Amino acid sequence: MGIVNITLANGRLGSTLQTNDGIVGLVLTGNAVPGTYEISTPVLITGLDGLNVLGINNSNNPFAYRQIKEYYEEAGTGARLYFMLTGADVTITDIADMGNEHGARVLIDYAAGKIRVLGIMTDDVAVAASTSTPVTTAEGINDGIYTAATRMKVMCDHYFQAQQPFRAIIGGTSYSGDIAALRDMTTGTTNNRTSILVGNTQAGAGACLGLLLGRLSVIPVMRKVSRVRTGAMTNSSAYLGSDRLEIILNNAPVIASKGFITWCMYPNVSGYFFSGDDTCSSTTDDYHFLARGRVIDKAHILAYTTFIQEVDDEVPVNDDGTLDAGFCKWLSQQIINQVNNTMTVNKEISSVSCSIDPQQNILSTNKLNVVLQIVPVGYATNIEINLGFDNPAL
Repeated sequence: MGIVNITLANGRLGSTLQTNDGIVGLVLTGNAVPGTYEISTPVLITGLDGLNVLGINNSNNPFAYRQIKEYYEEAGTGARLYFMLTGADVTITDIADMGNEHGARVLIDYAAGKIRVLGIMTDDVAVAASTSTPVTTAEGINDGIYTAATRMKVMCDHYFQAQQPFRAIIGGTSYSGDIAALRDMTTGTTNNRTSILVGNTQAGAGACLGLLLGRLSVIPVMRKVSRVRTGAMTNSSAYLGSDRLEIILNNAPVIASKGFITWCMYPNVSGYFFSGDDTCSSTTDDYHFLARGRVIDKAHILAYTTFIQEVDDEVPVNDDGTLDAGFCKWLSQQIINQVNNTMTVNKEISSVSCSIDPQQNILSTNKLNVVLQIVPVGYATNIEINLGFDNPAL
């Protein structure tokens, strides 16, 4: 059987195929609803009415209900959400375990490659009560989250190889308030497909994962979730652990500097914003930001969908066994047109180029090597203004 393999280069920056860039998945701990919802059952909903059909409400599943409510407050009714509850005693490491047949992989498989961003989170209070094991926070948050991030990398890499790329966000639950204890996720890690969120819309052990996913579901792939022009988030209050953000506002930049997504406020601008879209990787990584990762994932899907049509097709060659130059140019133009018509025209990228070396010996290898390069958009993350008086008479 022929295949198309895609590898990501790191360290350098016709008809239109539409991709569903904003479809997200959410796995949370919760309780079964007798007769209407069974634990570890993946479903697709498009609004809070979908939860009502399942019998899931604020009384029997307050933790999950609030997350999904905040998701739709940001995304709006009609947005698709793949959703699943695991048992109240399931830990975050179990959800992220590729080998767990009742974990996040169930939802990913159910969505059949449609999920582009996956969120996972546990109700730590319920988990501790169910297992009689208190949550440890030696490194500032539920310590299991760091292991879960490593396991999510394994899961993300697996589905990347299966041509179903997605990015993952883990709710940074049980934040202790000790910013010094938080692990620096920008050093010693190469997990550019996984982010950790620290921050909530109410005091407690949770995180506002639903809210973050809701914003990501409605913005284009190249847009950072922290973009101020998009507008403040819909929440009316923000917390870091048990403290209101306004009281410990100086802690947020420190949390963000360690590679976490957290809250942000700006003087003279009302509302709450996210600090950025960092992943658990070095800031020099080409795909450190979720936005850059979502862009490359979209290009990945377009490239695969285009080139899979060429598997085992006849390829014209010259007398010396090299590829026909006209064929190389034609095939290169196919993917360039697809990316331009789908991404460049929407300003999701700056430009695209594709090259196929005619000198490669396809007769011997039966392998066609293609180089596809995307020039991303830039971000005005830091703006420096030189402001002063001017005397026109001088």
